[in-house]
Parts: sequence; C-alpha cells; structure tokens
Amino acid sequence: MFGGISDPRLVLVTGAGSGIGRATALRFAKHGATVLVSDIDEATAKQTAALIIERGGQAYATRLDVTDDTAWADYAVEVLDRHGVPDVLVNNAGIVVIGGFLDQSKRAWDHQMSVNLDGVINGCRAFAPLMADARRGQIVNVASVMAFSPSPLAPSYNVAKAGVRMFSECLRGELAPYRVGVSVVCPGAVATNIGKGEITSDVGLPPDRVAGLQRGISELIVTLGPALGFGPDIIARGIVRAVRYNLAVLPVRPEAWAMFAAARLSPGLYRLALAQADPARVAALARFAARVIPDRVIRAFEA
Repeated sequence: MFGGISDPRLVLVTGAGSGIGRATALRFAKHGATVLVSDIDEATAKQTAALIIERGGQAYATRLDVTDDTAWADYAVEVLDRHGVPDVLVNNAGIVVIGGFLDQSKRAWDHQMSVNLDGVINGCRAFAPLMADARRGQIVNVASVMAFSPSPLAPSYNVAKAGVRMFSECLRGELAPYRVGVSVVCPGAVATNIGKGEITSDVGLPPDRVAGLQRGISELIVTLGPALGFGPDIIARGIVRAVRYNLAVLPVRPEAWAMFAAARLSPGLYRLALAQADPARVAALARFAARVIPDRVIRAFEA
C-alpha cells in the first residue's frame, strides 16, 4: 500500500462551520493548505474561512447540503474549474438523533441516514472520480466509536456510522490502484455542538424541556471539553495523521481505542456490557437531570 499525502495544497472539509470540521480546516490551513470550507450553515462556514484568512491562510466558504447529490455535482464542477482537484476530501458533516428504534419515526431515521451516511457517499461520488483520474488524493470519512459499538440508545446513529466505516474500507480497496487513499476516523468523546442539530428521545418529558436540557448539556461539554482533553482539535490532529500516513481505520482518543479493541477481542462480552445501557435507564437519568438542573439554566440555553 502506498503512503499518504504529507503536504496537501488543497483540502475540502464538510461540516466545517464548527466543531471537528472547523478544527480540521484550521489545522490544514496552519500547514499551508488552501481550504475549501463547506457547511449547511453558510454563516458559520464564512466564520471559519475568516479565521483562516485572519491567520494568514487561504480559504473559500460555500453553503453545501451534503444530502443533495445535485449540489455535490455542481460543487465538484465549480471546485475543478476554480481550484483543480482537491488533494484531500474530509467528509465530516453529521448530526445526532438519539432515541431507541421503537421511539424514532421513519422520518428521523431517514434523516440520520441521509446526512451521516448518504452525505459521505455523495461526497465520494462527486470527488473520487476526479482523484482517480489525477492518480492522487486522500479521502477521510469521519465515523465514530459508535461504528463498532452497538447500542440501544441511538441505533440510527450507530447504523449510519457503521455504514460509513464499511463503505470506507470497501472504497479503500477499489481506489488503491489509482493511488487514492481512503481513511475512516472514529472519534471517541469529543466536545462539539453536533447534538444541537437534532435530538429525539422519548424520556417522559415535554419536547421543549428535552431540547433545553440537551442544549445545556451540549454547551457544558463544549465549554469544559478542551480543559478535560476532548476538544475537537484532538480529532483534527488524527485526521491530519490519517492523511499523512494513509491509515485505514483510526480510532481517536483512549476510550475509542479501548472500545475498538473490546469489540474485536471479545464481542460477546462487549455486547453484554452494552446491553445494560438500555433506554429506560437513560430516561430515568434524564428525568433526574430535569429535576436537579434549575429552570433558569435551561432557559439560558434556550434564549
């Protein structure tokens, strides 16, 4: 197997308006790459591009809905015309929809698949042929530790991320003769605002209360995360490493490696342990949080 790309000059990152995507865009820019910043929220994409430019780098922001394959095709034509073939494509955009299978509507399930799995496939369909023709490139698809960690708490998320992992490994074999690498990065705990995108869960609370609690917890994680060692830049460093060495599967953070190893070495015991994390226990925890977290805190995050 050939090596990766140590000096990418043109990098495209989806979901780059915040979190892992923004950290990844900033890190590649720091190493001298021109970064094509895309996000469904154009304002945040422009903010990321502005940060790069303020620090002396080059960046271009674009609104991109990763679920829209036509938008991807148009974007590929635009990128090829204005910049050439990207050295690196990072398919990072994602959402989290939580709740057991019996609690989730078909719409919620399909939405998760559309963003987290089809969004990755759409990106590869748009740019992999260009990279193959150029005989150079690296694709990094961001999955999750949940790609190899079955859980009843968010099955649609698990299925989507497991699909990203398997798709990436299949594509890696197909593109290897063209000297195009494919990596899948599987982060563990990370402080991002991905959970703000959408949340569904039947925990016996009013929907607005659930949403407020979720936003409050998400904001707390984002605030404390870097100090506790799980800020998004840790994942961004892993993505850069995957590109440099053409790594196939890269868990990031100790708990991700531990879960990856446990799933491979003792899958039966691992499934038994995960079965204890049933939705009823999570519902009880949510109701407890609703009692102990003051209303003023929830209202502050709902503002």
